[in-house]
Amino acid sequence: MAPTIQIITLGLGHAPAPDTDLPLIDMRPYLDPHIDPNMRQRTALDQDVVDHVLTTPGVREHLDRAVADIINYATGPGRNQANITVATACTGGRHRAPAAGMRIAALLLNRGWTVDLHHRDLNRPVIER
Repeated sequence: MAPTIQIITLGLGHAPAPDTDLPLIDMRPYLDPHIDPNMRQRTALDQDVVDHVLTTPGVREHLDRAVADIINYATGPGRNQANITVATACTGGRHRAPAAGMRIAALLLNRGWTVDLHHRDLNRPVIER
C-alpha cells in the first residue's frame, strides 16, 4: 500500500512548523501577495492569489523539485509507513504556503498518490508588518 502524503500549509509567524518527514518547503523567498493591498486580506482560496503565487519566477520549478523529493522519499528503500508528512510555509500561512500546498497536492494526485491537505493558518488573521 502506497503511503498517504499529508501536506500541512502554515505561517511561521503564527507558530513553529510541526515535525515533518522532509525539510520544510519554504515559500518565504518568493514574492508575497501580502504586499499588494488588494490581496492582503484574501487567501489562496482566491484564484488571483494562486495565480500570483504560481506565476512568480522560480515557484513552479521549486514545487516540481519538492514533488520529486516527496516521491523519491515515499518510494525509497524500506518505505512502508502509512503516512509521510510534509509542510509548506510562508510568513502568514494565507497566500504562498497554501497555494504551494494545493499545487503540490494536485501534482501528486495526478500521479496517483493519496493526499491529505490541511491548511493550518489559512483562516488566521493577517500578520501586519
